[in-house]
Amino acid sequence: MEALHWREFVRRDAPLLIYYPACGGGEECMTACPFSSEVWELRTMRVSLFGVSEKPRRRPVMANPEACRRCYVCVQACPTGALRVNDGNGRVFHNRCVEALILIYNALKLPFKRKYGVRFVFRREHIRRFLRNNFGVAAS
Repeated sequence: MEALHWREFVRRDAPLLIYYPACGGGEECMTACPFSSEVWELRTMRVSLFGVSEKPRRRPVMANPEACRRCYVCVQACPTGALRVNDGNGRVFHNRCVEALILIYNALKLPFKRKYGVRFVFRREHIRRFLRNNFGVAAS
């Protein structure tokens, strides 16, 4: 079965918008969400990893957006800035320059997330999930 393109998984009516080419697939959003089992699922889609080499990869998808309680902890947990609050216009696409700035901005925020007690960033389990979801590698 052929994996669908990532644009097929964008739900413009959801409380959150996910820009899948910027998503690293480490499942930080799913780990941070207190209602993860009700809201999130992993699905295989055709997507590039940070704009390089589009192929089937596993990514978190809001399978039940109506179950989202809008606490936005997942948005804070996202290390790449791929997850954003839907402001009502439904725009999820940006140009390459904006994508690069968002990625750099969120990379610079990472040390401060750790400083302020956000402990789910860059844990071993997320590194394993990143490798599994992007490359099919089971890291030890």
